[in-house]
Amino acid sequence: MIIEQHQQKHRVPAVRLCKAALTLLLVVTLLCICLPELSASALYFISDGISTVIAGGTDAADASRVVTEGSTAEAADTALPSGRKVIIRQGEAELYATSRKNETVSALLQRENVTLSPLDMVFVDLSGEDVVVEVSADFTFYETETETVAYQTVYRTDYTVPKGTSVVTQAGVNGSRAITYEVIYADGELVSRQSVSEAVQDPVDEIVSVGALVTEAQPGDTIASVDLREDGSGYLLLSSGDALHFSGTMVVTCTAYSSQQRTVGTITATGTTVEVGVVAVDKRVIPLGSKLFIASNDGAYTYGMACAEDTGVRGASVDLYMDTIYECMQFGRRSGTVYFLDE
Repeated sequence: MIIEQHQQKHRVPAVRLCKAALTLLLVVTLLCICLPELSASALYFISDGISTVIAGGTDAADASRVVTEGSTAEAADTALPSGRKVIIRQGEAELYATSRKNETVSALLQRENVTLSPLDMVFVDLSGEDVVVEVSADFTFYETETETVAYQTVYRTDYTVPKGTSVVTQAGVNGSRAITYEVIYADGELVSRQSVSEAVQDPVDEIVSVGALVTEAQPGDTIASVDLREDGSGYLLLSSGDALHFSGTMVVTCTAYSSQQRTVGTITATGTTVEVGVVAVDKRVIPLGSKLFIASNDGAYTYGMACAEDTGVRGASVDLYMDTIYECMQFGRRSGTVYFLDE
């Protein structure tokens, strides 16, 4: 490619221009044929005083020979920011320039008469206030690669959240891993690239609360543990994984009755039919219609879900309906706890 370098102060005969151009092209062709290794390894600016041919590349520097910091390699020889102070270092020499509009790195080096040897490389640092351009065959620099460390989602059972509902109680935040490499070039060739440090920013887990709160316990479910609050309310954590909320508790004496007994009818004091889950209470102590969960205090027996629909006992006592007299005899009399459930 031909780059206009400057204009003569006086007209040059057309014949002389043609001869110069032909001579120049011939020189470039011979160089490319006779010295292919040179054109592949460096940029050469060959001038006859009128025009300049760049051999071994184009007017844009080969991206593989331009090392950048603060920019991508593909942008290394695009236009520099206009009006920026540029410091050019080559060996012990240091030059200062100001970038022009749409001026590239290679154009800037050409304007400042900085030539590259076959083993030279160009280091462009765009990270600071000033643009720094270094020309050398040996470079040691550091580059950092950052990769995302994805956050994990942690699912936690929450007995305060209704079953079938999931709530994100903590948003997840990705972390990062930044690996810094020391890169060494010697005589224009890559010698080594090795990791010298690693900085990890741990991700923050996303926490999803999975609801376990129910309003009815499954038949046969038992109490695994009790979460009792200061105000007397709390949660029954059941063996199935479900949870029940209770507003209060009462220690009672539990007995059992059955319609198989001759003195027991099949209709309760509230007009409902007796069945397992119906209990008789003293309505002055436990209001009729109360929704309950009942278990013996020794942990050996769980009556489960119950409703106070019958009467016939006094004080802190509960009579549990059972299907057979035999079950009533097996149960006998036990100390138990009544948990008052949400309606």
